[in-house]
Amino acid sequence: MRTLNSASFLTVCLAALLFTSCGKGYQVRFSNFYTEKMDSVVVGNNKIVFTGVKPESVTDFKKLSSGDYAILFITQSKKKFNSSISIPKTGTGNRTIQIDAIKQIAVLEQ
Repeated sequence: MRTLNSASFLTVCLAALLFTSCGKGYQVRFSNFYTEKMDSVVVGNNKIVFTGVKPESVTDFKKLSSGDYAILFITQSKKKFNSSISIPKTGTGNRTIQIDAIKQIAVLEQ
């Protein structure tokens, strides 16, 4: 009976090691350097929504699974801008979606 418990313990340890060694995915945040407040920034089909982001501020990171996503930016005065982001299936990291005063949109990898 003792070997069964040891084998079960070993199996659980190996499974835990396998899951912790797998990639944790990517996290995304939004950085607003545009001239006015962003009413909302929508990534994907409401996959991630950042709201009320003031100029010269940065949001917290939010997890985003792999895939290609459209990004819709809506300012306080209801101007709309579009972009896209691609998240790879493997690896980990942080990405920052940034818009500046001349409406240039960049996705920065950290």
